[in-house]
Amino acid sequence: MSNSSKKTSGFTLVELLVVIAIIGILIGLLLPAVQAAREAARRMQCTNQLKQLGLGVQNFHDVQGFLPNASYQILFKKYSDGTNGQWGRFSGLYVLLPYIEQNALYTQGIKNIEANACPWNDGADYATCHQVNTFLCPSDANGQTEVGTRGCTNYRLCRGDVSLNWDWDEARSPFSNGNKKKMNLSSVTDGLSNTMFLSECVVGTVQNERKVKGGQVVMDYTGGHTTSWGNLYFNPSLCNAARGADGDIASAYSVVTVGDQLMGQRWGDAHDPYTLFWSIMPPNAPTCARGNENSVRSTASSYHSGGVNVCMGDGAVKFVSDTVNCGDLSKDTYEVVNDTSRPQDYGGKSIYGVWGAMGSAAGGETTSSL
Repeated sequence: MSNSSKKTSGFTLVELLVVIAIIGILIGLLLPAVQAAREAARRMQCTNQLKQLGLGVQNFHDVQGFLPNASYQILFKKYSDGTNGQWGRFSGLYVLLPYIEQNALYTQGIKNIEANACPWNDGADYATCHQVNTFLCPSDANGQTEVGTRGCTNYRLCRGDVSLNWDWDEARSPFSNGNKKKMNLSSVTDGLSNTMFLSECVVGTVQNERKVKGGQVVMDYTGGHTTSWGNLYFNPSLCNAARGADGDIASAYSVVTVGDQLMGQRWGDAHDPYTLFWSIMPPNAPTCARGNENSVRSTASSYHSGGVNVCMGDGAVKFVSDTVNCGDLSKDTYEVVNDTSRPQDYGGKSIYGVWGAMGSAAGGETTSSL
C-alpha cells in the first residue's frame, strides 16, 4: 500500500503582500475620515463652550446691570483702597466664574484678591492656578496645565477695532476699563447680533512661539513718528508681512519668548496677550507686539480649518472665515481721525471692513453692511 503525500494549503508570499497592501490602502482612506470626525466633535465642543461663555456674559449683565470689563473690574473696585494694588489686572473671565458653574473657584479667588494676590502668582492656593476646562478649546492641546501653574485660556473678550491698550480709558468694543467707563447691553447700539463679544485664540507655548498661530511678532508701531500715541500707528499690513512659509513667523522677525507671557497663558489676567483680542487683523493672521506685554494686538486664531468661532452679543456662535473682509489693512487710526491729539476717541465706522465692524459696539455700521 503506497503512502500518498498530504498537501497543505496556505497563502503565498505574493498573496500576503497583496492583502497587506489592501489593508494599508483602506487605512489610508479611513484615517482622514476618522480624524475629520474627531475634529468635528472637538469643534462642536468648542462652539458649545463659547456659547456657555456668551450665556455667562448675558447672565452676568442680568444680575449686575453692566457687562464684565476688559480690565479694572467694577466688582473689584472696592479693593483699590489698598487691599490689592493689582486689582485692575484681573480679567473679565475671572468675574464670569460664578456664571459658568465655578462658584467655589470664584470664592477662592476673592479670598486670594483680599490677600493681595496677583494674577501671575503660582501655587495651588491661587484660583488662577486651577485650569478651567470651559476656557479651553479641545482642538488646541497647548492649554493643559498642572494645578499650581497658571491656568490658560483659548477664549477672549473683544477689545474692538482700534489699537487701544488693555487698560486705556476708551472703549471701542462692549468691554471697557471699569475704572473709567461702564458698558451695558444698551451701549451696543450697532446691535447685539452684529457685535462680537468673544472669540478664540491659540495658546502660546515655547513650541509654537515662532508660529503665526500662538506666536507674537515684536515690531515698532510708530514708523518713525514721535508721539505718545504710538500704539495708534499700528499698521496691520506691516504686521501681516511677518507671515512666513508653512505657518511660521518669518525668520527676520523677533518674537516674544518669555514662557509665562505667551498667548493665553493666564486666564485670570486682563493684560493684552492673555484674555483680549482685536478685530483688526483677519483671523489666523500674525499677532504683533511692541515687546513683552507691550501693546500686544492679539489676533483671533484657532486650529479649526479656515477660520475661527466667534460669539455674538445675542449669544449666537458664528464661524468667521480667514478671508473675511478686513477693509484696507494699510491704514492706521491716524488716517481717519479728525482730532490727532485724541485719536483714541475715534467713533466712526470701522476702517477694517466687516471684521472691524463686528468688533465695534457703536460704530454706526448697519445690519446691511455686515
